[in-house]
Amino acid sequence: MTSASPSSAVPSQAPRRRNGRPQACEPCRRRKVACDHRLPICSRCIRKSTPQSCRYLIQGQLVTPALRPSAGKGQSAEVLGERRTAAAREPTVLVGQGQQQQQRQGLSQQSSAAVQANVGSSTLDNLSPQDENVGYLGATSFPEFFRETQKRLDHVIGAEPVRDGGKQPSETSSGPARMAPDATAFEVALSVLRTIPTKEAAHFLLRRNVNPNDGWCRLALDRLHASLWSALGHFLDGQSTNENMSQLALLLFQNSSKPLREDFVDPGEWFEAFSGENFRWEGIGLLFAFWTFGAASLSDNGTVEQRKWLGHYNRRKLMQVYQNAVVKCVDLCRLSSCNNTMMVYLLHMHGLTASLITGDTGAEFWRYHAESIALATFLGLHTPQSSSPIPETSISVQVKRRVFCAIFNVDMVVSTLTGRPPLLSSKLCSTPLPLDVSDESLLNANVRPHRLDEKGWNMEGKNHAATFQRACYIIAQIRSEILEIVLQAPHVTTTHNYDDLRRREQEAYSQFPIGLKFNSDDFSNPAVDPPTLYMRLLTRLEHLSNLFFIERLSYKGDNFYSPEMLEISLETITLTLSFWTQQNRLEGLQGDYEWLVMLHAAPAGGILCMELLKQPQGNDLATVPAITKSMIIKQLSLLVGFLEWIGPAAPGAHLCNSIKMVVERVMEQALNPPPKCITQEEFDSTWDVRLPEDMYEFNFGLLDTFDWLRLPPGSLEQ
Repeated sequence: MTSASPSSAVPSQAPRRRNGRPQACEPCRRRKVACDHRLPICSRCIRKSTPQSCRYLIQGQLVTPALRPSAGKGQSAEVLGERRTAAAREPTVLVGQGQQQQQRQGLSQQSSAAVQANVGSSTLDNLSPQDENVGYLGATSFPEFFRETQKRLDHVIGAEPVRDGGKQPSETSSGPARMAPDATAFEVALSVLRTIPTKEAAHFLLRRNVNPNDGWCRLALDRLHASLWSALGHFLDGQSTNENMSQLALLLFQNSSKPLREDFVDPGEWFEAFSGENFRWEGIGLLFAFWTFGAASLSDNGTVEQRKWLGHYNRRKLMQVYQNAVVKCVDLCRLSSCNNTMMVYLLHMHGLTASLITGDTGAEFWRYHAESIALATFLGLHTPQSSSPIPETSISVQVKRRVFCAIFNVDMVVSTLTGRPPLLSSKLCSTPLPLDVSDESLLNANVRPHRLDEKGWNMEGKNHAATFQRACYIIAQIRSEILEIVLQAPHVTTTHNYDDLRRREQEAYSQFPIGLKFNSDDFSNPAVDPPTLYMRLLTRLEHLSNLFFIERLSYKGDNFYSPEMLEISLETITLTLSFWTQQNRLEGLQGDYEWLVMLHAAPAGGILCMELLKQPQGNDLATVPAITKSMIIKQLSLLVGFLEWIGPAAPGAHLCNSIKMVVERVMEQALNPPPKCITQEEFDSTWDVRLPEDMYEFNFGLLDTFDWLRLPPGSLEQ
């Protein structure tokens, strides 16, 4: 572990005076009050909210580092103050007591700017995401107009040499530390570190998260999790003392203040840059995000194994605690201006964990999602970055593509779910598909690479996380075109070729690997594991969703929907409900079903309800003869049960309840229609009282001659 300098190290115990008694901190000594000598901040200074003034002096010499004051309008106070509301929702008090060393800036920002100013004009060709002050600059940016001139000038007179000892941009990529955290940031850091679960509980939660919809590299995350305990476990094992937490917080601040290199070809060097003794706040935040998803998959009542590692913790309470820790980690990363792909993925996971708490339609999730897109485009992840010398097959390139594809896919899903304009467009994004390779081949150069076809799919028939992500990205690109049509402004008049859209959607799905194709036998096939079944179901549902919107846009008939839309709706709602009816086959993937109901079941259920209202009318025939009234009632009844099962505590419970009420009213109308008032003419036509012709001459008076009450002879004797 990196050792701190003598002037900034936190002592293991309070300094002592010559007589051997512990030295009081300066504020307590001046006030002549008792000091408990806690390090790095005593309890009295914590209570008085003056941690920055708590320091220990021996004979006038500072023996413990002093925190930089956290001004009321300082950068840390402003950034962290935005999250105080979320932190206040924590069920338990997580803010620790501690003090942090003051970080030393290796170079001032002025000297860094001077170095950049001394670089020759050739830096126009090197403006890229590696320059974290500039970021990605596209075709309309101001330097773009001088690039051709510069290339022509370099061709004529040669490249301009570096002057005044300036460095090339690649040499300045390491950069100076950005800022030192103040007392407020340090207190937040301690509260995050004290929230880390025990080693056994952390492994249990990580194993619970088996969702294959991963946008980074799950194997790297697993190794990062192991690295936390192997390299930094001596800080976390046993009692979380102020000394251990302070040293760990200092290490994380020091590492996060340095730019993260992402241009490694060797996967070992890529992983080493942010793991072990190079652990960063981005890594801590990602672990908390995965622990949050692990908690989401837990049972509300708690299994024996769950109580063993987590005690009697309430599931939603645990999710809230870990999600608040993710919020704080993001804030701590902002203090260090962590502009890298790992930070983009953390912001992406930040939004997803927030959706577990507040729902997918809330403003909180939308803000976090927008921030991940903002940083992704700032780094140029939406472009191929073809000028990079790094091989396309390296993990550095593939991880960037995976992260952006994950963000793009979610953007199309939430736009469909909410009806809001997407923040990205397939017309403006040229990121190539990630290769369909396993995490093992990316992280281990000795693993035999996969055999890929000309389109990048693996030829071994295996389903990887990248396999599912590629399929979703292809579908999402077509969804982007559909949303542009559906959500365009009323005054915009354009012509669209819906037949071409339908053809491209069907061709895209037909070219997916066979391992992604859903089969009705998958539920009963034990060879299909839960992650594979999950991938097949969602791939099919996303494909059906595109076809649903294309059919609705292209239909010009008198009815509200076409026969094709009805068939698509019945299959869609059947597959959506399987997440409930087949829970035993999707172990570990429960906990977040509201978005499935809103995105897939709600539109499909609406079409089925309209068909059910149409069929009771005597003169109306079924739209599709094969889809009977009983089939529709069965699926709608299951939908009502699914919506009731979600429960009132779910984030989107009020929306689910609204859907349930409408479906119940439709079923009541279909099963118990009100009596219909008919005219006398209709009644007479219904009850025909006319007699046959041979009965008109019958003498009905003969009926009066019969004794109707007389019993048969001998009946009484028996």
